[in-house]
Amino acid sequence: MHRQAAHVPLAPATTTELKVLVVGNSFSRNANFYREDLNRDNPRYKLTVAEAEIGGCSLEKHLNLASINEQNPDAAEGKPYIYNGQSVSLRDMLIAQDWDVVTIQQVSSLSDDIASYRPYAQELCNYIIKYRPKSEIVVHETWADRADNPRLSGKTQLTMYRNLVASYRTIANELGDLRIIPVGSAFQNIRNIWKFQAVPNLDLEKFKYPDLPSQQKSLCIGWSWDQDQESGEQNLLYDHHANNAGCLLGALVWRETLLGVDSRNSKFCPPEVSQETAEIIRRIAHETVANGLRP
Repeated sequence: MHRQAAHVPLAPATTTELKVLVVGNSFSRNANFYREDLNRDNPRYKLTVAEAEIGGCSLEKHLNLASINEQNPDAAEGKPYIYNGQSVSLRDMLIAQDWDVVTIQQVSSLSDDIASYRPYAQELCNYIIKYRPKSEIVVHETWADRADNPRLSGKTQLTMYRNLVASYRTIANELGDLRIIPVGSAFQNIRNIWKFQAVPNLDLEKFKYPDLPSQQKSLCIGWSWDQDQESGEQNLLYDHHANNAGCLLGALVWRETLLGVDSRNSKFCPPEVSQETAEIIRRIAHETVANGLRP
């Protein structure tokens, strides 16, 4: 009697893993917020990331902290990052692994000022090359503030975007035609579709907890209530960081830029983001990276 051969499952395809060291701040943290979810969503392609990050940290500050460590390896100030539960320097992180990629970025508040990149971007790249000469240095392009962000201070979102994208491109070229992770352009492409409407002359005194100004069609957190620990009072604060939709967009742009994974094939959707919104985000992430879509 003929016996049917037992079904033997195919071996899983080889995993493509990229080891990345991020030299950044809270905006790179936003862009990597859903990294592990997307790794699980498509385990054939994996981003393994370590973060040399400080909130609000500029290129100049990263460089200065590295210089302090070079001058005095025992100085606590020169070890501002956490790696494997230990306070470490940038040098420690650079030599910790054979990083495939090291990313750099400017702090958001200075991102549209080309003068703020010089000479710090070049000197920081030189420092990275000194300890990790075979790693590819890639520039993370951050995003412009939301149209109602008080810190825009007289300039428009479009002006900030145009200046920051020009600054990132100029610096990337000066550093040797480095690749760019175009998160800022992806944000602006979405904004051209969603048309977030900033409320002119917003009177915050009219809002009582828990009411908030309209924040529909946004990629940033914007206005939220924060309770004072001493008085217990609720105060309206503005947060320029990415919300769940913005974090998803950033993570997909990182993944497609560095791993070549088509964002349109992603199935992961955070519970705070609708499937319809996620579809738009996936499409724009792909068109921004693969097709060079710019607003």
